[in-house]
Amino acid sequence: MFEIVNKQILAEDVKRVDIYAPHIAKNALPGQFVSICPEEGDERVPLTVIETAEGRGTISLIFQEKGETTGKLGSLPIHESVFSILGPLGQPAKIEKVGLVVCIATGVGTAQMLPIARAYRKAGNKVIGIIGAKTKKELMLEAQMRIVSHKIFITTNDGSYERRGVVTDILKEIIAKEKVGLVYAIGAIEMMQEAVSITKQKNIAAKVQLNPVMVDCMGMCGACRVKIAGDLILACTDGPEFDGHQVDFEDFKVRMNAFKESGQCRSHTLPRSKARKGSTILTKFLSAFRGK
Repeated sequence: MFEIVNKQILAEDVKRVDIYAPHIAKNALPGQFVSICPEEGDERVPLTVIETAEGRGTISLIFQEKGETTGKLGSLPIHESVFSILGPLGQPAKIEKVGLVVCIATGVGTAQMLPIARAYRKAGNKVIGIIGAKTKKELMLEAQMRIVSHKIFITTNDGSYERRGVVTDILKEIIAKEKVGLVYAIGAIEMMQEAVSITKQKNIAAKVQLNPVMVDCMGMCGACRVKIAGDLILACTDGPEFDGHQVDFEDFKVRMNAFKESGQCRSHTLPRSKARKGSTILTKFLSAFRGK
């Protein structure tokens, strides 16, 4: 169970793994994620389900090796199995036919955007993709995004590939020329905030995916609280997709910076003894819940 059947290097420190998980492959929808634990006692890491192959019973995950756990996951060879995967978790994206959808993503956010863009195109929308990275070397999934987009624009901060600049520059140009029904943004907080600000000025709907720190990923720890329309919401159970116009980005940045300062941001770094204890308790809880 949970055998790694394929593995690819996509960019610097970025890898894709295809894992045998037939139940998740059958039930996961665009926008949902899993909580994965490479070895018993490790911390759990939430990763978006990029693709499913129900016939083969596999799910595809893309991640950046930033901490101990993602580094360990990236080092596991093909045919090795991970200890556990919980999912699908979170709410699926609400895909509707709205006309022209601009899908804008930066960094690893491009991996999360791929299933969203694919779903909007499948629903009959025209999809324009905008993806960006600091350098050409860090750009990922260009070929895949070209396939799911009717048109695509690429930016690099240093100008090493395609257009020099940031993705929101192109968003402004598209909105000025096209009748946009929805802007969907995933990536750096500042980029998402800027994209939402642009849509507000033009009265265009906006959606974002938020990736706060998650510990149990099931709503029991409360670590992933985000402020939406003035209320505190759990991103793991009520997200990760939210109406961008309702997100309090300033509060979100304060929370994320607080975790960075304590060394527990996104890599979810915990003292190994606490991680092992938490993982063991959660595994025992789920086993009891499933009657095993």
